[in-house]
Amino acid sequence: MDTQAFATHFGQLYRELYQRAVRRINDPRDTPSAETTALLLHLAQAGPMTLSELSRHFDRALSTLSAKVSALEDQGLLARQRDEGDARRALIWLNPTGRERLLEALEVLDTTLLATAAHSLSAEQRSALLAGLQSLIAALPHNHEGS
Repeated sequence: MDTQAFATHFGQLYRELYQRAVRRINDPRDTPSAETTALLLHLAQAGPMTLSELSRHFDRALSTLSAKVSALEDQGLLARQRDEGDARRALIWLNPTGRERLLEALEVLDTTLLATAAHSLSAEQRSALLAGLQSLIAALPHNHEGS
């Protein structure tokens, strides 16, 4: 099979895999909003920040972001801690429950469904599939815009 035929066939298989294994959300209230996910992701990547720093980053009014952070704190996703270097400042942290919810929100495929399907494959087939995908990903450019 030439590389173009491979690419076409792989694309078709990928679309079918996505359609069959996409994570379905039965109740949108069970998953964080896009705004909440962005806030949690930012804290996960940047680390603890003050409310003012978050307000500047998201270009939101301090009062609006304060209400959002308080709501997420009430849900057990964020925590505040006094800054040891400046007791007037509070740092906003992504706590373990917030990390869990973020990982769930970022999941595209239903890993439970994939694990069930993987039972029909041998250990060697599972390893070969993962190795092949890792090799293909490694061969792709990180940013393909303009190519």
